[in-house]
Amino acid sequence: MKNVLLIDSGSGGINILKECIKIVSSCNYLMFCDNKHLPYGNRTKEELQKITLENLHNIYSFFKFDIVILACNTLTCTCLDLCRKEFPDKVFIGTVPAIKPALQKFKADEVLVMATEVTIKHNVLINKTPNLILKSMPTLAGDIDNNLDELSVLKNDLQEQLQEFQPKAVVLGCTHYIAVKGLLTEIFGNEVEFFDSANGVARRLKSFVPDEGTSYQLQFMVTDSQEFLPRFWYYYNSK
Repeated sequence: MKNVLLIDSGSGGINILKECIKIVSSCNYLMFCDNKHLPYGNRTKEELQKITLENLHNIYSFFKFDIVILACNTLTCTCLDLCRKEFPDKVFIGTVPAIKPALQKFKADEVLVMATEVTIKHNVLINKTPNLILKSMPTLAGDIDNNLDELSVLKNDLQEQLQEFQPKAVVLGCTHYIAVKGLLTEIFGNEVEFFDSANGVARRLKSFVPDEGTSYQLQFMVTDSQEFLPRFWYYYNSK
């Protein structure tokens, strides 16, 4: 059974974890929620690289991972190449905004990409694709973590921040944002199509894992305040 580490700040990676377990239910999973450094999206590339390498080395001392999923768009665009150099014998899977599938169906100026400032700055495809509609959401990841049990309280603020946009497609360019897809549907309407990275990451994981049945193991680890652990566990077990 492969040891699979998922790493993100806060709860965003849980959305990736859910899809991975649905598609690849034969791994020993560790979900590492790095609340100590939440949110990753507001940190510099240099900070993120230092934090991520320290976390990976510390985790490997007690969890001998075979595969690491950077379950965060920001970590992927700033740290993926460095992680592969640091651990050349391990498989690293990144999470990138699902812009390509959105552009297969819609024009660039019809696609709204919601992401962190760091993702917008460093993601290659975003910077190579003119006319995408870009919206930085610097506080949304933290707001989601703090209101996981009552996400509806975020609707008014989201509506205010997004009222100028009328997209035909929305790319959820941060793994946290999957949690508020229902609210965004209410804001933009049912005609708008949403794109996220969870299924693509899960299918990528499946390509590295042999079919060994449906038995899996799951552990959660939260840095800093442990008060988030039951909240994250409840969210994992919710729809």
